[in-house]
Amino acid sequence: MINSQPPSGMRDTLPNELRQKQRIINQIKNIFEKFNYDPIDTPVLERIEVLNGKFTSDEENEKLIFKIQKRGEKSEEGCDLGLRYDLTVPLSRFYTEYQNQLPKVFKRYCIDKAWRAERPGRGRYREFYQCDIDTIGSSSNLVEVETFLALAEALKCFDLTNLSLKISSRDFLKNFLESFGIQDVKTFMTCLDKQDKIGFEGVVEELKSKGIDEEISKKILNTLNDEIEFEKYCNDKPEILNIVNQVSEIINLVKPFLSDINVYFCKTLVRGFDYYTSTVFEFYSPELDSTVAGGGRYDNLTSIFNGNKTPACGGSIGIERIFGLIDNKELKNEKNSVLVALFDESMKSDCLELLSFLTKNNINSEIYLEADKLGDQIKYAISKNCKYLIIYGPDEKHKGIITIKNLETKEQKEVSKDKILEELIF
Repeated sequence: MINSQPPSGMRDTLPNELRQKQRIINQIKNIFEKFNYDPIDTPVLERIEVLNGKFTSDEENEKLIFKIQKRGEKSEEGCDLGLRYDLTVPLSRFYTEYQNQLPKVFKRYCIDKAWRAERPGRGRYREFYQCDIDTIGSSSNLVEVETFLALAEALKCFDLTNLSLKISSRDFLKNFLESFGIQDVKTFMTCLDKQDKIGFEGVVEELKSKGIDEEISKKILNTLNDEIEFEKYCNDKPEILNIVNQVSEIINLVKPFLSDINVYFCKTLVRGFDYYTSTVFEFYSPELDSTVAGGGRYDNLTSIFNGNKTPACGGSIGIERIFGLIDNKELKNEKNSVLVALFDESMKSDCLELLSFLTKNNINSEIYLEADKLGDQIKYAISKNCKYLIIYGPDEKHKGIITIKNLETKEQKEVSKDKILEELIF
């Protein structure tokens, strides 16, 4: 017998859940369109040299790529393609290829699947959707602000409360670490990125295992986490202070428009991909105890394709993670369809005529396929999330009426056929 379960880290989606997901995705699309982002589509497969562009803080992450072997090849060297692990790298390739056909400042959104061969966990899958927005071609900090506003609006679709927006800068961290004499900045950032998971002492221990002096590590972390010490340290370091002021300007620009979100400078924020060059950010939900969106500025990414740096900034909502963390019962499950009941085989044509009338008037409808008991038909209607049950049998036909039963309120009324649309309220 073949195992019927999906592969590890991947999941099947049942109809009601998928309908909820699609409804929210459509809402998010409308929001991105409202902010004037354009849709694009790229292949799920990319050349392996594109995916192996050293974009991660940990070289082990290269192993997370699902690689496709050439037909007949058995070794890893025979892999020339791989499944995309995000939507940003394909965008940079796309922009480089079609730059001459695109506006000077190109704004795009893409809601599609990506794949990572990582260990599955709570709210973390190997196959997942990303909801991405990006702006390429402008270095203005208004790009960051607009990105925050669009993502914040989109996150409202999930009814999350008490969100925080953490903002930092890769440039800031690089200069800050170098001012303490840290040479292996990449390794330090990789360890620092784990602070939320392993804590202060855990970061110190990991840095120690990488050969970085324990006392220096503690001094750096203490300075980053102590507001007074941090301000005192930065006052006589103009280069660092300048970047801090740039981050503060972005925060001051966006704060008035996100009054219900806690916006602050998170000095230890890194983000995992090395393609980030300056601004990095995350939306955090204490309700889910998880990051629900994130991104940053990646001004160098196009250079791997054409040698030219192009300013770019974007962000992504991890909708798969959010759906994995939210109990489905908490999601709004709108009832917006009708079941036409069938009690008499002689009424098949009449019920089909009624079904045709409803669907032509843009009402989601279906007919019960067997002449069955009312209770069984009601159970089926509820399982299909129907709001109304329409009863149209020989008696109703003789009287020239139909019976409409509201499955939410349990109310039932008889109406003439020409009044049916007036009674169906969604």
